[in-house]
Amino acid sequence: MLTPAQKHFQNVMAKRRGAPDEETGATRTAHEQIMHRLRLAQSRLHGIQSNAVKAEIKKELLPEFTGWIDGTLEGDSGRQDDVITTLMVWAIDCGDIPLALRIGAYVVRHGLTMPDNFGRSAATVLTEEICSPVLTLAATDPDADLSGSTEQLDTLNGIVAESDMPDQVRAKLCKARAFTRRASTDPETQAESLKLLREAMNLDKNAGVKREITTLLRALKKVSGVPADTAKTGGAAATTTAKVASTKPKAAKATKAKAAKGKATKAAAKKPAADGQEQN
Repeated sequence: MLTPAQKHFQNVMAKRRGAPDEETGATRTAHEQIMHRLRLAQSRLHGIQSNAVKAEIKKELLPEFTGWIDGTLEGDSGRQDDVITTLMVWAIDCGDIPLALRIGAYVVRHGLTMPDNFGRSAATVLTEEICSPVLTLAATDPDADLSGSTEQLDTLNGIVAESDMPDQVRAKLCKARAFTRRASTDPETQAESLKLLREAMNLDKNAGVKREITTLLRALKKVSGVPADTAKTGGAAATTTAKVASTKPKAAKATKAKAAKGKATKAAAKKPAADGQEQN
């Protein structure tokens, strides 16, 4: 655990490293020291196979880099730094999503690259690693309440909205955001979930959201008072109704014409008799 003095030193050195006019041997040495601390931590993790155990150790180690994280984000230099990008992933692994998003916003905005062993862009890593646990829980427990992740995933979407990434990865984000809303009873929230599921489907036809789309459509139709079976044949029903409606005016006109014709006939029959009376 860092002492307050060590944390302060990390913070100051991280800020100075981002300022070109303050680059000194001391700041270079400070970065070398933080890199050395990171490599020692990675060496400790290297011999462990369990991801769950690794996550616990990362949670234990992460506070040792707090000063460097805060100083880097406050300095906002955008200078490439494998320490900060690695710690972004560690925060996700530890379940500290707010910290991961704080670092991620900085990393993505400045276009920092991930260390070679990740093989993906920072935006892709951030998106996949945050969405995966949400999607896993949704798949293993269909009744799970995921609403607690809604705000975090919306924040993530704002961070990576303009970033280039594979369509399949963005589809995962849409799917995860939809799943955090699907249990809501609010029609507007359900409609937003449906929109996100359709967007996921457009991005990746194998997104696996067809059943969820059908379920949400059925729920929304019940809320609007339209039976599901009627909605399915809505086009045919509407056409039939229109045809019936259109024949009513014609039938009414025919009836009126027939009545008028009958009156004219009766009037014609009475006229000769009247003429005869006048002649007498």
